[in-house]
Amino acid sequence: MKNTVRSTFRLRWLVAALAVLTSATAPAAEPNSAEPAARPAGTTLKEVVGLTNPESAVAHADGRIFVTEIGAFNKAGDGKVTVVHPDGRTETLVGGLNDPKGMDLFGDRLYVADVDRVLRIGLDGTVTELAKPGDFPNKPVFLNDIEIDGDGVIYVSDSGDDKGQGAGIYAIAPDGGIRTVLGANAGIMRPNGLLLDGPRSLLVADFGTGELFRLVMKKADGKPALKLLYSGFGAADGLLRDRDGALYVSDWKGGKVWRLSKPRSAPQLITEGHKSSADIGLSADGHYLLMPDMMAGKLVFLPLK
Repeated sequence: MKNTVRSTFRLRWLVAALAVLTSATAPAAEPNSAEPAARPAGTTLKEVVGLTNPESAVAHADGRIFVTEIGAFNKAGDGKVTVVHPDGRTETLVGGLNDPKGMDLFGDRLYVADVDRVLRIGLDGTVTELAKPGDFPNKPVFLNDIEIDGDGVIYVSDSGDDKGQGAGIYAIAPDGGIRTVLGANAGIMRPNGLLLDGPRSLLVADFGTGELFRLVMKKADGKPALKLLYSGFGAADGLLRDRDGALYVSDWKGGKVWRLSKPRSAPQLITEGHKSSADIGLSADGHYLLMPDMMAGKLVFLPLK
């Protein structure tokens, strides 16, 4: 009996010694530095960092978020669209863009304003140049935001140069035809954020003056009607409505976001202190405002109460 116990003890000692030796000599697993760690289940994603001049964010119903990254300003070919997965992982959907800015999602396709052209990007990364520079009535200068109505008409703003030269708003029909909705020097200095506001009507943020307008498009090529709703939004950038109908306006230069229960109600400041609040979006569950903080290189999740 004693010999059996002694033999068993020796065997256990040898196994333990081998385990210690193996753990001491085996190489440690190296972390994958190319991919951020997944977010633990049950936690809330608050921000995504490591982006290069993110400009626009749009959420898919499945929880994925698509973000345009400008890359270096005025450098062709280093822009991209990045996918943020629900667990916080990021990957490139498509690269090789120029300075991609505004983006919208329609029929499981992304539509992106890329300086002087409009791209259609499938969720598999397939890229189609939907509108080339020569297709526009006037040479595009600084295509900025995109909004798409239920008929598939794509509205795109052109913020023009710093003084508003070359600015305007265009409509791209499903058949590819492009018409001018609002020309330069027609009441909005530098059109930026666009948001549908009923049939043939858009809310427009003026990046140059910080004003918010309602633009009503007339039929039969009649002149559009403009109405000033509010001012004081700094470098007005993104426009968004939440599921309750409240309106949000971001101020790129001031790093702020305002909330208006109605377009004519007094704005309430909901966040400030950011470096540059760009084109805002809404999370798939409607609980968060997605705000690219461009100069900080991150996407911020702002809870909506």
